[in-house]
Amino acid sequence: AWMPGGQAQAANAHSKEAFTYKKAGDLEIKADVYRPAGAGPHPTIVWIHGGGLIFGSRATIPADENDLFLRAGYIVVSIDYRLAPETKLPAILEDVEDAYRWVREKGPGLFQCDPERLAVVGPSAGGYLALMSGARFHPSPKVIVSFYGYGDIAGPWLSQPSPSYLRQA
Repeated sequence: AWMPGGQAQAANAHSKEAFTYKKAGDLEIKADVYRPAGAGPHPTIVWIHGGGLIFGSRATIPADENDLFLRAGYIVVSIDYRLAPETKLPAILEDVEDAYRWVREKGPGLFQCDPERLAVVGPSAGGYLALMSGARFHPSPKVIVSFYGYGDIAGPWLSQPSPSYLRQA
């Protein structure tokens, strides 16, 4: 379609659909599935939001990043997970593992994902959870991308003052 000023605008060649991948008690935990145009099966990215494990949602996937994934032919599954402090880390990890299992088992029928070509991607806390997927998920994802994710959430960097900042006081 042409826009005023002569600039071309790409047609919206993908779709978005929300699914409930898990129930925890009465709570439905959801995923947004973005599909590229064209017949599948498609390689798939499980995208895990950041937010320090205490805030954020599946809706915070950056539009420009998502568009790049879709144009490259990937399905993007942006997931929610229960948040701290109400939910402790083992249950958060369980939610992410359940989302991955749901994509592998239900994704081929629901949205034409290729269960043999899965990546797990996330920023910050999502990057930490993506890194954990390599150790916890079976079979492991083909690709793990951690954007500025932390690898150790129990280290002294989290619980003790920074010597650098103490020198500045």
